[in-house]
Amino acid sequence: MLTNSRPGESAEAFDYELPDSAIALHPVSPRSAARMLVWKQGETDWSQHFHDLPNAIPAGAQIWVNNTRVIRARLLLQKPTGGRLEVFLLEPMNASMEQALAATEAVEWKCMVKGSKRWSAGEAALEVEDAQGKWTISAQRTGADEGVRFIKLEWGFIASDTGLHREASFSELLEALGKMPLPPYMRRPEERSDAADYQTVYAEVPGSVAAPTAGLHYDAQLMSELSAKASIHQVTLHVGAGTFKPLGSGSVAEHAMHAERCSVTNASVHALATETCHRVATGTTSLRTLESLYWLAIKWKQSGEKPSRLSQWEWCESLAEADHELSWTMETAMQWCLAALDGDDWEFETSIMIAPPYRIRSVDALITNFHLPNSTLLCLVAAAVGPHWRELYAGALERDFRFLSFGDGSYLCW
Repeated sequence: MLTNSRPGESAEAFDYELPDSAIALHPVSPRSAARMLVWKQGETDWSQHFHDLPNAIPAGAQIWVNNTRVIRARLLLQKPTGGRLEVFLLEPMNASMEQALAATEAVEWKCMVKGSKRWSAGEAALEVEDAQGKWTISAQRTGADEGVRFIKLEWGFIASDTGLHREASFSELLEALGKMPLPPYMRRPEERSDAADYQTVYAEVPGSVAAPTAGLHYDAQLMSELSAKASIHQVTLHVGAGTFKPLGSGSVAEHAMHAERCSVTNASVHALATETCHRVATGTTSLRTLESLYWLAIKWKQSGEKPSRLSQWEWCESLAEADHELSWTMETAMQWCLAALDGDDWEFETSIMIAPPYRIRSVDALITNFHLPNSTLLCLVAAAVGPHWRELYAGALERDFRFLSFGDGSYLCW
């Protein structure tokens, strides 16, 4: 049986020194004024900005974006003892994200909790009144598992115009009381501008607890110019907090990748199946979604059953032989899927981890930010450009590029 081995490099191979001064705490304005490193087949241009992107891509290209919307996933409550409790929502339990956000009755979530010491019983609560009315929320711990707390949340709303209780969704509650889930490395309190800054201009589907940050460089003007030269296509991957989980101290192969929910429309599969052209993934989440589609097609063909989940290492283990025998391109894989889907959209969960020696199949280029040391995102960049990533990162630091979520970015074409 043909199999490829898991990535053999150690986590140390993806380490570098990132000074605090290089971490961007706020975005530039306008968004498209951010600097953009352009790397094409080994040639490097340090002089570009994101408003130059339409000139960097060939006419007729496809640009793929992740249309997930960041939810206000942080709730600041008060414990029965009077201390503050910060609840960071990760994912709903026993319900889909859409069901949990639309709920008007109690919901239960997996959460990370700060200040949870001496909070194992009793309700943490909050009451807030604004021009619209009065919100109340209570949280009760129902269980725990490996650093994650299970929290039951209940809420109520009394409208100021009528003085009567009104049924309100959990999504409405988060919009009123929730805080934007800024990455922990920013180490600053939330500001009013973050609500817009930490959201892409094309965000549509609520469900992420972290932004797909490569897309933060696109503003309305840039989107208009890109649309005149290329076609814009959307996928949905709800980004989880696991995106910030470091590699650890062992081998890359030992890292446990988090699972994330994805949705791809039939129209998107059709675009992947019918057009052989230059494809650009905006961000690591768009790329992971598209690459997962390729492997799920292989899995479907191999098993005869439509798969709903792709695990971390299937690409180099159980699916490697079928991939070799089929010799599919992304287009032929999606053509097969298009017939099998019979007009349906596709929802699935992926834990795929992309790291050298992985070979990217779905796109020809990646737009991405500069990522944390020892991160799975940096492993993905290394799979795209090879060992060149280290000289690119060193060059970016020397030239005072801004790193991480609100920082500058790159257009990497192989």
